[in-house]
Amino acid sequence: MTRPFHTVRILGVDFYNDNLDRALREAQEAGGLFLAPSGPGLAELGKNPDYDRALQEADLNLIDSGYLALLWQRRTGQSLRRHSGLKFIKALIEDPEFKRNPKQLWVMPTAAQAEATAAYLQREGLTVGRDHFYEAPDYRKPPVTDETLLGKIRTFRPDYVILAIAGGKQEVLGHWLRGQLDYKPAIICIGAAIAFLSGQQANIPPWADRLYLGWLLRILADPKTFIPRYWKARKLKKLLHLHGENQPTPR
Repeated sequence: MTRPFHTVRILGVDFYNDNLDRALREAQEAGGLFLAPSGPGLAELGKNPDYDRALQEADLNLIDSGYLALLWQRRTGQSLRRHSGLKFIKALIEDPEFKRNPKQLWVMPTAAQAEATAAYLQREGLTVGRDHFYEAPDYRKPPVTDETLLGKIRTFRPDYVILAIAGGKQEVLGHWLRGQLDYKPAIICIGAAIAFLSGQQANIPPWADRLYLGWLLRILADPKTFIPRYWKARKLKKLLHLHGENQPTPR
């Protein structure tokens, strides 16, 4: 059993504020719901009760958003220990214990992304077959649930369920899955992070991730998609000013 880790409460959400090795051990030993909410996603807190609840009840929320870390430091003077979803999944894949454990299920947005991920994992020394991947539907209408995926997990009983689908949906789906299962796998929501490693999206080198510049590289690679997405994150500043540690009023 792992020991309690340090957290910091921001906007009614307890964020993980400890070292990366501890987070990896939590995933491997304790399981549960692991999230890495983005800046644009956090800027929408108070609008979607299912999303809010997923973050509030997660077992561990990584501080993925560099913008959130900068705003919090400016507000309180406190430096946060930021670990992006990209940093976390890369460290997990490189971990020898994870490499030795084939009980993984990767939930991907497309067949092409699944193939690219499988090829990347094989280059990293981890061979997983087609049955270790699940191509997710679009999940256009709430609530975000998936009985087919749930049935696959109940049959396969993986130790890791890795959701690599759209932010805002993966968190709600992961929270729902955790509540339906009779055991506690590590349900890890990483969004597009694996696509940076597999070559399906713009490469983000460690130095860029460390300097909070991943958003800029994504915009340069695909401005039409990512300028509108990151423009939404500007609302996070006002939200933090109004609410600080407290949960935003439902909007």
